[in-house]
Amino acid sequence: MPPSKRKRQDLDDSDEDEPAYGKQILPVANLPEDFSEEPMNGMQYLFTVRRDSRQLPDIVRAANPYGIPEPTVEHQTPSVQVELPSKEWRDLFEMRFENFRKNLDQPTIHVGPADDVSYRMMPEKKDRELWWAFLAGRPESEWNPPRKSKRQMKSQQYVDHGMRAWTNDTPDPSHDSWQNNDEGEVEQVLTMDPAESLPSPLGTPVALDFLEGISQPYCSQSTSVPDCDEIAFIPREPSTRILKLIDERMALHLLMYFTHWINVHLQAPNHSSLPTESHARWILSLLSRIDDYISADDMNLLRNLARACLGLLREIKQKHNSSSTYLGPLGLKPMGETSCWIIITAVAGVWKQHDLWMDAEAMLIKLKT
Repeated sequence: MPPSKRKRQDLDDSDEDEPAYGKQILPVANLPEDFSEEPMNGMQYLFTVRRDSRQLPDIVRAANPYGIPEPTVEHQTPSVQVELPSKEWRDLFEMRFENFRKNLDQPTIHVGPADDVSYRMMPEKKDRELWWAFLAGRPESEWNPPRKSKRQMKSQQYVDHGMRAWTNDTPDPSHDSWQNNDEGEVEQVLTMDPAESLPSPLGTPVALDFLEGISQPYCSQSTSVPDCDEIAFIPREPSTRILKLIDERMALHLLMYFTHWINVHLQAPNHSSLPTESHARWILSLLSRIDDYISADDMNLLRNLARACLGLLREIKQKHNSSSTYLGPLGLKPMGETSCWIIITAVAGVWKQHDLWMDAEAMLIKLKT
C-alpha cells in the first residue's frame, strides 16, 4: 500500500535532523523564532531564509498588465410595470402539471368497456382539415368519411380525365331511358309523371322541396347535417380514453396543427378560425403526452406554439384596450389570456425555455408604450 501524502510542512527538513542523502546538507543555526539580529555567519543566514520562506504563500499571482476591470452590471428595473404571472403561481402550476402527467401515465385495467379496435375514435394524424372538423364537434360523416373502393377510385380517375364512366348495373327501363343526342353521345332521359308536367298559369309547377331550399341559407347537401354557420356544434373535449391512444409523435404533430391555426387567425382574423377555450384544453392535454427530454426539432415546435400564444395574447390585449367586442363564433368562448399564460408557462417552465419570459415581458412593455 503506497504511503499517504504528507503536507508541505512535513516535507521541510528539520534543523535537528541528521544530514542524509536527499536532505539539506548545509548546517543551519538553531535560533529562536523571534531572532531579528543581523546574521553573523552562513548558518544564521540559512535559518532566516528558511523561516521567511515558511511565511510566504504557496501560490502567488502576478498582476496582469493588460487586465481590464470587470464592469459591474446592475439590474435595471423597467420603468413600465408589466403583469407577468408570479413566481409562486408558476412553481405551483409546474408541480400540478407534473402530477397530472404522472396520473395520466398510470396503467389502469378493467376500467370501463373495452375499446372496439375496428371503430375509429379520431381522424388520421395527417388529415388537418378533418381534425378541425373533429374538434369542432362535426358529425362523424365529416371527419371520418367512408373510404373509396378501388372501383370507385378508378371511375373517379376516368371522370377527372374528361371521360365518361358507367357502372355495370343495367338501368331500369321502367324509370330511365337512353337516347342519342345530336352529337352522337348517349344521354339519359328521365321519365316524369304526367301529373307533374301539367301546364299551369304560371308555368310548370316547381317541387316544394326546391322552394323550401332556396328560402333557406345555403347548406351543404353532401351530409345529413347541414354545414351552416347558423348551426352550433358542441366542441369535442379531450378525454382520457382518447389521450391514451395518442403517443408523443402524434401529440407533437397535432400541436403543430394548433400552431398553424393560431398563426392563420393572426394573419387574417376571422371568427371561423378563432381558437377557442376548447382548443386550449386540447393543447394542454397534448402537452402532457410529451416527454421532458425531446430533440431540438421537437423543442422548436413547442417554442413556436408558445410564440403563437404570445401573438394571440397580444391581439387579445390590443382588442381589450381598444374596447372592441371580442366574441367567438356561434357563442363559443374564444381562447383568453389565462389559457395563453397557461400554455406559455407549460413550455417555458416544464421544458426549461426561460428565455420565453423575456419575449413576453418585451411584448407587454411594447403594448404599454
